[in-house]
Amino acid sequence: MLVYRPNGQGFPMLRTLATDFQKAPTPFSEISIRPDTQRPRAVPLPFTVRLVRTHDQLARAVNVRAAAYAKRLPSIACTLGNAEREDDEPGSIVLLAESKETQAPVGTLRIHTNLHGPTEFERELTLPREFEGHSIAHVSRLGVISRGFGGQVKLALFKALYRYCLARQIEWIMVTGIPPRDRDYVSLKFTDVFPDGRMVTLPSSMGIPARLLAFNVRTAEQRWREAGHQLYDFMCNQIHDDIRIFDSVSGAWSNNRAKKRNSASTKRISEISFDVPIV
Repeated sequence: MLVYRPNGQGFPMLRTLATDFQKAPTPFSEISIRPDTQRPRAVPLPFTVRLVRTHDQLARAVNVRAAAYAKRLPSIACTLGNAEREDDEPGSIVLLAESKETQAPVGTLRIHTNLHGPTEFERELTLPREFEGHSIAHVSRLGVISRGFGGQVKLALFKALYRYCLARQIEWIMVTGIPPRDRDYVSLKFTDVFPDGRMVTLPSSMGIPARLLAFNVRTAEQRWREAGHQLYDFMCNQIHDDIRIFDSVSGAWSNNRAKKRNSASTKRISEISFDVPIV
């Protein structure tokens, strides 16, 4: 059994496996995220991951962002001292990781879906046709400031993101990665949105060239399993009660996404319904 061992240096590196949504035969209703050969087991984490629900929690997440970006992208960090408009937009949520021992914030990221309107990627770029009409989660403002278990915080935030997208029936996760940080996402099986691997510039990254990467939520479990991915046990088998995002969104799983769409901009998104166990 391969087990992820965090070292604070990011995610383990693996060869990229290309994904093709158009060839994915497995509907959401048939996705299994519990391996047949291993029993799910509870594994505690030294921190919790929750949805931001108060102004105080958002302020803590903003502080993590500013501190994390100050170390690697100071030109962007100077603009992150306060909450952004995107934090409060419909379709946006912010995740916050906090140490159990000290209650100090140690990590955060923001998720903005196109269920209520287009993402920045859709507004600013012409995406390949394979993404048209599909639900997308734009992930941004990833920041981790924990020295002792930073790699594990990153991984738990990604697991929370993945589980959230499964629950909300999001088909694609998209993110920009400014080199060398793009390698973290490639190690998780993200692939280039544009076949030529071109760099893009966006307002949210202050025009700094970045690699646009996508992750196919529908095929993730199968790809991790077939590749013998080091993170498969963590992502698909271990039960982490400390990732508590579903306290706030549990009611969203059982409702058909179409019932939540009131704007014309979201009617183009394809219909998918599924029932999947969340570990």
